[in-house]
Amino acid sequence: MRNERRHILINPPFQLKFALLFTLAVMVYVSIFPIFVYTLLESMESHSLFSKSSAALNALREARSDMVLFFVVMSVVASLTAFLLALFHSHKIAGPLYKLRMSMVAMQQGVLNQHIKFRSKDNFMELADGFNAMTDSIFIRRRRDFERVNSVIPKLERLQRSLSGEDQASVTEVLNALQELSRELPMK
Repeated sequence: MRNERRHILINPPFQLKFALLFTLAVMVYVSIFPIFVYTLLESMESHSLFSKSSAALNALREARSDMVLFFVVMSVVASLTAFLLALFHSHKIAGPLYKLRMSMVAMQQGVLNQHIKFRSKDNFMELADGFNAMTDSIFIRRRRDFERVNSVIPKLERLQRSLSGEDQASVTEVLNALQELSRELPMK
């Protein structure tokens, strides 16, 4: 069964900020070359070769205006492409972080054997392995503690029956606390 996310925006504040910053960086780099070409063509207008021929000067000005239009269109296309690629890539970052956050919430609610699985092309695959190893370790320790508590309870019950007075009251108090703890420990 494939694990597909149906929503591109999993964490909109992060993803939109990431995409906008990436797009801004691309726009800065994309604008350097057009500015250079525009400045070059503008400086060529004052060259003696073009200033002597009005036809050549008009052709240069027409080429410059065509270049400006071409660069504006290409900048828009490049910026839109950069934004979409950044949004797509941020999805592969936000998805695993979302799954991790949801699994942590489940652990806070007592589900200690919570495992996460990321999609094959998601980022942070090692995070899932580390998280799963951590939850396995916690679950194993918790189960071992549960078994120890349950093994002590019958011994304390026998001890309680053999004692009297204040000693019996102390053992009863400890026994009640361990029985309550035993009921709270889930065996999931």
